[in-house]
Amino acid sequence: MTNKSFATLGTLALFAAASAFGQTKLTADIPFEFSFANTVMPSGHYDLTHSPSLLVVRGFTSGAAGMSVTNNINVGTNGGTESRMVFNRYGDKYFLAEAWSGPGHEWAVSVSQSKTEREIARTSPDVARVTIPLRTGAVALASLR
Repeated sequence: MTNKSFATLGTLALFAAASAFGQTKLTADIPFEFSFANTVMPSGHYDLTHSPSLLVVRGFTSGAAGMSVTNNINVGTNGGTESRMVFNRYGDKYFLAEAWSGPGHEWAVSVSQSKTEREIARTSPDVARVTIPLRTGAVALASLR
């Protein structure tokens, strides 16, 4: 097998692991194109899944997907009040920077800046923080009688 095949199999294994262990699934409607894990994600509906040290973002409508190792943010006593995604905006370019689970889940993670974001930040020091609310992705199953 080639290195590309091994990389693909490894990525699939990580997606499966993220889906199976200790996950919290949140959803959001993102009205703009953004970058996450070196992938440009079109606007649309997204599912976020968090498991220890890994954030997976999947586009429901576009099929775009990415995953990134994350760093925990200390939620503290007032940080976990609302589920949200936080983006860094440079002009018309958006980069996912943080995800917060809100009450009941109490996790918050930051995403490392990509090489592209670091280059843009160096030439454009004006950064705006844009926040998008998240919803829990709980699914209720109807009982069959």
